[in-house]
Amino acid sequence: MSESREKRVQVVGEPPVLHRPPVHDETDSENEKEVEEQHFDEVHTHEDEDDGEGMDELMSAFEDNERELDLTHLRIKSTKHLNLSRFSQTLERLNLRQNEIYQMRGKDLSCVPHLKELDLYDNSIEHIAGLDGNEELEVLDLSFNNIRHVSRITHLGRCHTLYLVQNKIARLRPTDFTGPISVSLRSLELGGNRLRSLDNLSHLSNLEELWVGKNKITSLESNRLTKLEGLDTLEALEELYLSHNGIQKLEGLDKNLNLTTLDFASNQVVVIENVSHLKKLSQFWANDNKIDDINHLDAQLGPQNMPELETVYLEGNPAQKAEASSYRRKVQLALPQIQQLDATYVQKD
Repeated sequence: MSESREKRVQVVGEPPVLHRPPVHDETDSENEKEVEEQHFDEVHTHEDEDDGEGMDELMSAFEDNERELDLTHLRIKSTKHLNLSRFSQTLERLNLRQNEIYQMRGKDLSCVPHLKELDLYDNSIEHIAGLDGNEELEVLDLSFNNIRHVSRITHLGRCHTLYLVQNKIARLRPTDFTGPISVSLRSLELGGNRLRSLDNLSHLSNLEELWVGKNKITSLESNRLTKLEGLDTLEALEELYLSHNGIQKLEGLDKNLNLTTLDFASNQVVVIENVSHLKKLSQFWANDNKIDDINHLDAQLGPQNMPELETVYLEGNPAQKAEASSYRRKVQLALPQIQQLDATYVQKD
């Protein structure tokens, strides 16, 4: 179905010299004293006033009926002077990437109740707030900020994609993903935080993609403190990304029969085991672990178990060095169904 092409205005400033608010000392939030987070929507500072200078001229480039505002890299410190109420009937996408915003103001965000995508990637936000009036939100990107706790998003019953990459989140609390968002969420990205376990995700029954690379996770079991707990209840999960952690044993995937991608690259796994039941797997990334034996790959990854397996990464393991020039040939004989080994396509005889 074709639609009339709408005018799209993008305003991109010169590369700014960022003057961000001071950042707290590097400490894990799990070691901090739990305090009741206050609402910051009413806070006003002199920086808000300074930010207003020239903002009227900037926003005059947009029509009142815009569906998308792209305000990337403009040194914006606050949404206060964007006059978002002008776009209350039509705005669906708001891009505020790479600015200096430190506060999510409910007074402003509530003016655009039909917002479907909000992008605040690479700002200085410390607290998630101000989204009470944005129940139509579908995609929320808060990556590369200073967030320590997931909060005030449980009411977002249409949100299917949430990006929280590269923040300072050390643990997930029992109430962080309750409410309507527990049903709507399909993709959750938590890579590059300080997580040692993934507790309190077991109720996200519709979750399909989970990214937790570059954290501090050391186990996939469900009976210790540093674990990925409740994974067996995430039966809809299709993609699981666990790279750059400290995982030593691959286990706990018994109920995840819908997995098509399993990435545990750059961990400390020694043996490929407990995955033979993943019949739908097409991507298996196990490079840069401590796997020292590939003589029994077919028992776990062979075509009788994984007929749809296409790509396997095993480079950077001790077994590759031990097998030397026989490495590729041995893997291909064990896994004749694959089309790619490491970064190279397999040549069929």
